[in-house]
Amino acid sequence: MTAFAYTELGFDREVAEYFHPGRAARALMDGAAVAQFGQVAESVKVARKLRQDVFLAEIDLEQLQARGLRTIRFEALRKYPAVERDFSFVFADDVEFEIVRRAVMGLRLPTLRSFVPVEIFRGGSIGAGKYSILLRARLQSDEGTLRDEQIAQWSGEIVAALQKLGGVQRV
Repeated sequence: MTAFAYTELGFDREVAEYFHPGRAARALMDGAAVAQFGQVAESVKVARKLRQDVFLAEIDLEQLQARGLRTIRFEALRKYPAVERDFSFVFADDVEFEIVRRAVMGLRLPTLRSFVPVEIFRGGSIGAGKYSILLRARLQSDEGTLRDEQIAQWSGEIVAALQKLGGVQRV
């Protein structure tokens, strides 16, 4: 998807009825649906006499073609090193990653270069209706090497934003 021209890539759960609820997503580029993917619903699996789980991806090539390809930009390598920090949280199922991402990006931290999910876990010691997610923030400055106290401050802001969403930090 990174090859196409768009401002914002998002995901939601508004998928066709033949997908399993909660195990499928729709990809949106600047609000326009370009794909849907996930596990096929149990009712479809039974009706088709399928023995194994089936996963399906549908891509709207006309929508993607209408977007066009992004302009390739080259940037010089950054002079100062990046720092990555991991955050492990438990959220209710209704708190989607897109909500989490927007909350953190809304902080407008000057050095936040990326914020991505690394791992999601359900079951075990995680209660029903909840999931554990490992998130990774990449911080990097163009001004100089980041200091421990700066990183700690920004990490604290990220933790506070995630706690406002009802997240419980795992240690």
